[in-house]
Amino acid sequence: MASDQPRWWHPAIDACPEDALGLEAASGQQQRFAQLDTLAARLLTAALRGRPAAAVVRGIGPQAADSVAVVGLSAQEKTWCAETFGVPEQQRRGAWYLPQKLSLKAGAVNLPHLVRERPAHALTLAADDSAGVNLVDGAADAVLLWSVLVPLFETLIEPIRVRAAGPTKTIDDQRQVWSGIEARYRLLGIAGDVLEDFRFGGGWHRLDRQGQQRARLRLLDALGGVDPLQLVTRHRILQLQALMAGFAKKSKTGTALARRVVTRALQPVVSGYFAGDWLAALDYLQAPPHPDEEVITALPEPRLYVGMSAQAAGMAAEAGIPEDQIHAMLAAFLGGPTSLSPVEERVAALREWWTAFDQAHAVQRPGMRSLWGLVDDGIMGLGPDEHIFTQQLYKQVLPASVNEQVDRLWQSVTLQRHARSIVSNPHPHQLMAQTLGPALEFWHGLALTAWFVCEGPYSRAPLSGVADYYSRPLTALRDAGCPVPTGLFEELRTAERHLGPEEPIVRDRKELPVDTTVGSFSLTMSYSSGSRREGFERVRDIVTRHRRAWADQYLGTYLEQRWRTALEDVARDHHRHVAAKGRPPTLIQFAQFATAAANQWTGGDLGGLYTAIGEPAPAQQERPARLLPSDCYDFARRVYTALGGIAVDDDLRRNQPEEAQRQWQLNGLAIESLRYMQLHEALGQPPTFKQFGSRRLALAWPGNEAEGWSVFQRTLASLTDASPPPSEPAAGTAEASPGLLDNAQRMLAKGANAPLRTESVAVRLITTGVPVDVSAVLLASNGKVRSDHDLVFYNHPHHDGVRTSSDTVTADLPHLPEDVHTVAVIASIDLEAQPTASFDQHTTWHAEITQPTGGGIAFTPVPFASGETVTIAMEIYRHGSSWKARAVGQGYDTGLAGLAADYGINVEA
Repeated sequence: MASDQPRWWHPAIDACPEDALGLEAASGQQQRFAQLDTLAARLLTAALRGRPAAAVVRGIGPQAADSVAVVGLSAQEKTWCAETFGVPEQQRRGAWYLPQKLSLKAGAVNLPHLVRERPAHALTLAADDSAGVNLVDGAADAVLLWSVLVPLFETLIEPIRVRAAGPTKTIDDQRQVWSGIEARYRLLGIAGDVLEDFRFGGGWHRLDRQGQQRARLRLLDALGGVDPLQLVTRHRILQLQALMAGFAKKSKTGTALARRVVTRALQPVVSGYFAGDWLAALDYLQAPPHPDEEVITALPEPRLYVGMSAQAAGMAAEAGIPEDQIHAMLAAFLGGPTSLSPVEERVAALREWWTAFDQAHAVQRPGMRSLWGLVDDGIMGLGPDEHIFTQQLYKQVLPASVNEQVDRLWQSVTLQRHARSIVSNPHPHQLMAQTLGPALEFWHGLALTAWFVCEGPYSRAPLSGVADYYSRPLTALRDAGCPVPTGLFEELRTAERHLGPEEPIVRDRKELPVDTTVGSFSLTMSYSSGSRREGFERVRDIVTRHRRAWADQYLGTYLEQRWRTALEDVARDHHRHVAAKGRPPTLIQFAQFATAAANQWTGGDLGGLYTAIGEPAPAQQERPARLLPSDCYDFARRVYTALGGIAVDDDLRRNQPEEAQRQWQLNGLAIESLRYMQLHEALGQPPTFKQFGSRRLALAWPGNEAEGWSVFQRTLASLTDASPPPSEPAAGTAEASPGLLDNAQRMLAKGANAPLRTESVAVRLITTGVPVDVSAVLLASNGKVRSDHDLVFYNHPHHDGVRTSSDTVTADLPHLPEDVHTVAVIASIDLEAQPTASFDQHTTWHAEITQPTGGGIAFTPVPFASGETVTIAMEIYRHGSSWKARAVGQGYDTGLAGLAADYGINVEA
């Protein structure tokens, strides 16, 4: 850094923590951290003694954020933390880099407590304490954890975490990891002997579970014996040395701009130790701000360009020009055929849809079908409609003009990962319902509940419980300033008390004549499903009256609140990006936070959304040719039939459960075909297996991905008159290999699988270095042995179709018992012959699988490096009605005892 006078911190960059702290104190800079250092030291002391340091409260609902709190803060400390770490306060000091959503490893600070209190499950429970926090809400405790406490605790508990995670790839990797841990401990002033049991080569693998737990406790006790203020201050100066180095690197010709220095790795440092204040960090570094440095203390207020057409007359009068010219100018500005903005068009359509929706519920009466299906809530089945649910019921009930308007306005979307194109939306009515949000969720749900309580066959909530059952949308409506009056719920409770008694709903009745020696009589058999209660019309009218009163008072306000909130959130995110990065977002970056709003309010057009928030679009999106047919439900049904789909009834489920399961998988594939065609539009070509994300699907063919993916693609190509895509492997070479369904030799990677023919299969283990015993374990569907006889080895070489012989395990697949789900092939070192041996670079193994009709599979794992003496080499397992082989390669450094415990084998027996 160019300067006439050396700064105090220049020699501190490469100094040891003790010397760097001395330089910091001599410069008078240490006092600024005194309160934070004291607080962190107190929390560290309590945690090492076994007290929890953080509490995680899970959000309710799939979209709800979690919350975290630092445990044990006094009222005065909470006030100080709110002022120092609160998100609005940090942003007012310029910390616009703070993420809106944060994945926080809160379990790291609770691991010492869990190791002491729940040793058997400590690591699992700590991993479960990860929290998805929304920093928009303030979350001072979350920022304190993210920036100061979690980095501190992760450094201190790293030996426990690394040992729990298991060995890394090679011996050199492990040595490097432990060398880094020991170096960090030395810098913190922690004696090296506390790592005696943990370090590489220290004998960790020879400890049983109790011995490993005792080692963890000794480490925590040793850490507790070190001055906590020393640990906290040395860790702090190490973090600040990284800031010093980054600043010096970027400031060789003068002070650098904050956004050039404060990388993602240094953001927690600035937030944690300078309260997000870059000017405070510069004061610490004794450097003047960059001449162009602009610390943004507040974001501009969003300005929305919606509803201007209603002001056209006033604008024309003020400008002294004809009103139609104003409308023409607005149409040009909005890039559409009229002066109505895309948002206004959709608001008008939602009002019209609501009127038709309201009327449909108002005239509902006993004897009609239920209105489940009037709103597209994402349920899509390709079998026959159930009595209580009708697919696409809105087509039968709502006016054609209303449905056509929904199809037109919500027919296109932007995919967040492929934002350069606007593509077809297979579910416009579902997207419209999402645009309406909690008002529709509540009023439609309430009307259905009233129907099912009265007309049956059953309801998930009684009328007296709807306020609790629909608490989430009711809370959202109240927060939006459009509450549902509580008088509605009192009227429903009263109406429920006056409903008629429950009457069984008879689905089928048969009378059979019976002749006996004493006479004839009729035997009546009936099948009933659920019950009904008289009184629906009264409940319907109560709901209708309140729904209409709510709409008269609030619907206009509610719809404006919906679009205004969505657009203002996008505008703020845009301003926040500019404040943090110093430049507007690219189209792809904009899509990360704007896609949902664009899909709901501008037909997926990001350019239209840019216009609505008054910002220039950096690029134009493409509109590729539509590949999805207009009736996507009909297309999915045709795909289902083409794939071999048939009607699934109770007889099929009862008598052929495997075929019923296969049909369910085909149903899922047919539904996913809509997403495939959407991706085809966005990419300009058929998506690859990886782009489609098919690993989450169960492709319903014996060859799984290998066979199913090509069948799936060819089917879609034939139904859309498109050219079939060029052949491609379904996944990585290993996983997608055809296995023994062809006659080629295939190599598998660790974790990969391949199909087998249902015939005898032989797994041979070829080893080098030391003598190895080969055995097999027969496992039930729960991953455990059925009895100790399921261990097949040299003293028990035959059992239930599986036999061992020297280096080979053979399984007669057609004759394995139905309750055998997996055959695990095990290799274990003969410790009597070589008591100190383990699998390593010199003692290796290689697996080969063969079947009588030809072909082969091979698997060579990476050499082990952590003292493993036993390995699960391969698994032969059931996959539906067929069999597959999986390359496992999982080693045990706890010997046969560890493997036996996992499989439920009684070792002594």
